[in-house]
Amino acid sequence: AKKMDLFVSTSSFTQTVYDPYVNLLRAATQSFSAVVGGINGMFVKPFDHVIRPSDTFSRRIARNIQIMFQHEFNFLQPVDPAGGSWYIEPLTAEFTEKAWAKFQEMETNTNIIELLQAGTVQAKVNEVLESRFKNLASRKDRAVGNNMYPNMTEELLEVPEIDCASLAKERTVALEQQKANRDNAVVSELLQKIKTAAGIEGGLLVELASTAMASGATMGEIAAALADGSQGISIEPIKKHRWTERFEEMRRRTEKFEAETGQNVKIFLANMGPIPQHKARAEFVTSFMQVAKFEVLGNDGFPTVEEAVKAALESNANVTIVCSTDATYPELAPAVTKMIKEQRPEMKVFLAGAPSKELKEICDAAGMDDYISVRSNCYDTLIRLQKERGMF
Repeated sequence: AKKMDLFVSTSSFTQTVYDPYVNLLRAATQSFSAVVGGINGMFVKPFDHVIRPSDTFSRRIARNIQIMFQHEFNFLQPVDPAGGSWYIEPLTAEFTEKAWAKFQEMETNTNIIELLQAGTVQAKVNEVLESRFKNLASRKDRAVGNNMYPNMTEELLEVPEIDCASLAKERTVALEQQKANRDNAVVSELLQKIKTAAGIEGGLLVELASTAMASGATMGEIAAALADGSQGISIEPIKKHRWTERFEEMRRRTEKFEAETGQNVKIFLANMGPIPQHKARAEFVTSFMQVAKFEVLGNDGFPTVEEAVKAALESNANVTIVCSTDATYPELAPAVTKMIKEQRPEMKVFLAGAPSKELKEICDAAGMDDYISVRSNCYDTLIRLQKERGMF
């Protein structure tokens, strides 16, 4: 037995399109974890990896993360950085025990190939994926610039256009030169061996394919030989996803709708009383609604219900959100809701905060449509508002 050599990569799953420079921090923390874990080699993905072909700047920054760890932080110095760490060792032990139990569970009545063919592994992976999506939707997990603290004035990174025709022509010329400079008889013989081994001796394939490529065979020729030699085993692939893809799609939908129609979902904040009375909840719902890049109309507060309702109606907003304190809500929230619904029934009225059972009953009776709090599902709420606005 010998120590395993580990070559790892930072995650594409956690990279985001919006606020992409935060990807630098994600790459740094992931790289640090890998180094502490004892890896031998590492690929740090540039911060624009999921957005465009990475440029020289993003690639240089990615390389510099490793250089800093090696030469500025001296992480090459300790042989086992995590060795003896009380909080890491129990986690490692727990992880290995649970992983081993999973392997034993899989091998009790079947094997990994059969589980993949049956879709069992894919289903388990999807369960974890959905739990990650669920935590992000409720903002239990936070992705800066996406489901939390969105930048409303952000301009997306420029994606350069690729001249596909010129690229195809360039590659065609290169392949023709490669074929002209090789021994076709040797290549044909090696491809035939690959075809034979694909159906019988799978262990030889890597060596044969490596030799064939060194002799001038193309990837397409090797793939064709493998396809001819063996039908192989067919399984449903595990689909690639990213953590924030649903939030990004939602925000792009708003941006597209606004660009095409000049309209948006308008949110009016019925801030009641002086600034200290409504500030915390007004800021919370503003950030909540701006996740989908909705237009939020703020103000410094209204001394009376009548003034707040008048301003809400004049704003022509789609939604009015009442913002104040728990102590003042029983007096203010039902009154604002009732007056708005009497004059403009189609306008939605929300309350900032989680009401008590008694307050909810009173507000519901007045016509309150929804309640926005830390327990709200941010994604579902915003998607519903997009649908009601006719964005899809």
